[in-house]
Amino acid sequence: MLDDLRSMAVFATVVAEGSFRGAATKLGLSPSVISHHVSRLEKRLDCALLYRSTRRLSLTDDGRVFQSSCARALEAAEEGLNSVAHRQTELSGRLRVGAPALLGSGPFVDDVLAFAAEYPAVEVELCLDDERKNQIEAGFDVSIRIGWLEDSALRARQLFSVRRRVCAAPELMERLGTPQHPVDLMQWPWVQETILARFVDFIGPEGDTHRIPLAGRMSTNHVQTARQFAIAGAGVFAAIDFMVAEDLASGRLVELLPDWHLASAGVYAVWPANASRHSISMHFVDFIHAKVTAMRATAGAASPPEANAGRSKRKKTA
Repeated sequence: MLDDLRSMAVFATVVAEGSFRGAATKLGLSPSVISHHVSRLEKRLDCALLYRSTRRLSLTDDGRVFQSSCARALEAAEEGLNSVAHRQTELSGRLRVGAPALLGSGPFVDDVLAFAAEYPAVEVELCLDDERKNQIEAGFDVSIRIGWLEDSALRARQLFSVRRRVCAAPELMERLGTPQHPVDLMQWPWVQETILARFVDFIGPEGDTHRIPLAGRMSTNHVQTARQFAIAGAGVFAAIDFMVAEDLASGRLVELLPDWHLASAGVYAVWPANASRHSISMHFVDFIHAKVTAMRATAGAASPPEANAGRSKRKKTA
């Protein structure tokens, strides 16, 4: 079929140029190659398409019918190429973005709206779900992922990183006491997020590390539900700091082992490896990264690092 299409394009060029030599010059091929393609079609169709003389070519009746079909095929191909090229130049079309549900109540949604306002010809679908999905099977052009990357067929760009805090409800601490060291938490119940690792790595003031396995009766694939479990006293919760900032301020949750910290979680934009550099996907990734960078710079200039630590992370969730 591909050979047929190639020969059809050659035949249509011969007709348009009026000679094998003219078609050869137009296509950058030798006259013998042009003649081969036309002869191939005539053999394939079992009919003559052209009458040849030393001075001119003329179409047979079958040739006129076939040339009309070739012209329509070439017009359709050119229209398809031009329409895609136009989409890349004018940035129009549809963009499907997958992201964790926890980003649905933060600045990330504002950034998606800003992107849509910047490119009014783009139709945006934002899918929020804490259940990790295969990006290709789910049909996402871009996914936002927190803390893990595994798909070797995808490309990624880190947007920022977020601090994680270990916290628990006051009533759980009343029952179990105040931990002094990460190993104390090995016997505590944990609220587990099923999409994350079954352990946490603590980093101490002197740089020493302790890996604590997570155990507990309550688990969920939804981060806001995990937060509610923790507030209800069901277990210790390793949470992204902006998500529990208000709970810590109000006393609904208490941070455990504040002198220790967890490894930061990276937030990544992920997209298929074959996406064009000028595609809607890459424009979106560049747009979000620029927003994050600008917010980080604004937050850093507005307050000293100590005062800005929690707030800047909140703003950077884009």
